[in-house]
Amino acid sequence: MTQVVVRRTQAERSATTRAAVLRATIDALVELGHAGTTTAEVQARAGVSRGALTHHFPSKAALLLAAMDVLYGEFSTDVRTAAADLPTGRARLRPAIALIWGRFDGPLFTAAMELWVAARTDPELRAALLPYERRLGAQLRGLCRDVLGADLADHPRAETAYQLLLTSMRGQAMAYVLQPDAPREGPHLDHWYAMVEAFA
Repeated sequence: MTQVVVRRTQAERSATTRAAVLRATIDALVELGHAGTTTAEVQARAGVSRGALTHHFPSKAALLLAAMDVLYGEFSTDVRTAAADLPTGRARLRPAIALIWGRFDGPLFTAAMELWVAARTDPELRAALLPYERRLGAQLRGLCRDVLGADLADHPRAETAYQLLLTSMRGQAMAYVLQPDAPREGPHLDHWYAMVEAFA
């Protein structure tokens, strides 16, 4: 019996290489930080040549931001899937806030924190990161709007509420960098509940 060999198209091979490079970048960034995420490290983890890497990502900044897009996509899908089971109306607000906060110490935040700190002294990364952060911020506020529900979305100052909530969560999450075993529940959750319920 003749065995049929199915050859992948160039587009399929390219997509596989790109996905492997991005996953290797994410893993390195979370495990080793920005300084340890060298192109050589990514190449070794992904099993690709330097030429293949630069074909897909001409600069390290482009590589890092593409990896962040993958992380945000995973984060968003996870949050939206979990939010499908939340109640409607005002009863939705508290569990929605807890849901968003519960995802805030994951790989997306860890990777983002590494890039923010590195961008302070890396002009190329900073120039690429600023417009990216504006876009990501708008996407995160849109995600908040969908997860928290219509009661808050209809408020004329809803955007302010989303911005305050996300900024506060980001700051609180930074505190856990040096205290990874500290409890994630505390007075901050009650403050967030009170703030959002005041808007809704």
